[in-house]
Amino acid sequence: NQKSARDPETSYTEVEVLETLQGLKRRSFATEFFGAGSRVSKWEEAFVAVVGLSNEQAGVLAELLLRGPQTEGELRARASRMAQIPDLATLHSVLEELNTREEPLATRLSDPNRSRGVVWAHTLYPEDEAPTAEEASLSTRTTVRTASPAIEERLATLEARVKALEDQLGVGESGESEHAS
Repeated sequence: NQKSARDPETSYTEVEVLETLQGLKRRSFATEFFGAGSRVSKWEEAFVAVVGLSNEQAGVLAELLLRGPQTEGELRARASRMAQIPDLATLHSVLEELNTREEPLATRLSDPNRSRGVVWAHTLYPEDEAPTAEEASLSTRTTVRTASPAIEERLATLEARVKALEDQLGVGESGESEHAS
């Protein structure tokens, strides 16, 4: 799982992690405990129980918290790893439940008239960090990565070697012999 789910990549200091855990503990969203014979404390989340979420709601919210705004298709595929979300109708129901709570936990960022590629986000952002619909749309698009200079150099070298081999064999780019009648 760690090899395939590295989006987003993060790096936190021990102090940052402990401060966050203490903040969650103060709100009763996490509990600290010591296992039998353990010298190190362990932590257990309590947010789902405190807030009263179903497994499906917890899975969808976890994905939104981890990866930020996502399309419904992305959400269903990713949240289905944590809870059973067999189809988009089930996902729509879960998202509506999260959206219509007394304190909503999810919000639709896409235009209400849009039916495909609808983007959702969680509502737990600090006020100055909440994404706009336009930002969410841009962040969910596939990004084109540019090759590093080392890869481009290696590609050029390989292309030159292939060309030299083609010349030696008398074969053109189409793979056919240049000497064919």
